[in-house]
Amino acid sequence: MTEDMQEFAGDAPDVGLHELAVFDSSSELGGTDTGEPETQGGKSQLREWCESLAFTVVFVLVFTSYVAQATRVPTESMKPTIMVGDHFFLDKLGFQANYPAGIRGYLPDRSLSRGDIVAFSSPTLGDIPFVKRLIGLPGDVIEISDKELFVNDVRLDEPYKIHVDESVYRPDPWTPSELHARDSYGPVTLPENSYFVMGDNRDNSNDSRFWGFVRKEEIIGKPLFIYWSYRSDPYVPGQRSFKESVRGYWSIATHFFSRTRWFRIGKMID
Repeated sequence: MTEDMQEFAGDAPDVGLHELAVFDSSSELGGTDTGEPETQGGKSQLREWCESLAFTVVFVLVFTSYVAQATRVPTESMKPTIMVGDHFFLDKLGFQANYPAGIRGYLPDRSLSRGDIVAFSSPTLGDIPFVKRLIGLPGDVIEISDKELFVNDVRLDEPYKIHVDESVYRPDPWTPSELHARDSYGPVTLPENSYFVMGDNRDNSNDSRFWGFVRKEEIIGKPLFIYWSYRSDPYVPGQRSFKESVRGYWSIATHFFSRTRWFRIGKMID
């Protein structure tokens, strides 16, 4: 070791590793902390969060309006195929009623067959959709005689239907007018672009027997499968109060596991 090196070594401070400090470039070089969120490419975290939220909202709105929508049937009209409290996805893709009039002519034609279950705009309850089974196609002759359904003079085999009332009503003067068409109807011929629909629970269904036909442009989709089924009471018409709504949600929360029909989850609707 040379004399100069010996002199330098002798003047070196005796500093331990624990006394070393981390160098902060922003503070040591005069930088300031603005208090703003960290940025990447000049975009704040708040702006990124807002854009992500907006995209999610738009995606959900588009998806539920034009592709698929979670829905349920609150009445017993489709029992036993669809029970009160069944929550299912509705296939809405390509059904013209879901799209602006200007593009309907460019959409593919969704085929409909006898026996399909369809959802359509309610003819009596405004925005509340109905879900029924498609029985008659355009040009078909529909007739009901003593609860038996005939299409084009052929008795239709319907393994899905049920009757909860053994009584048979006929259009007699002493039969209430609202029951005239329940067990005896027609014959009628369906006009072009019109469909005859009925509930599987034939004695407890508000359907084409009472208010007429469904136009194809009124059909909004087909049920796909049940994603959740909860045993609940049938829908009661009328406006629910805030207290009643809270009580209903609380009941679901406290009875979720005991009243969920686990065996129906994933069931295809047909």
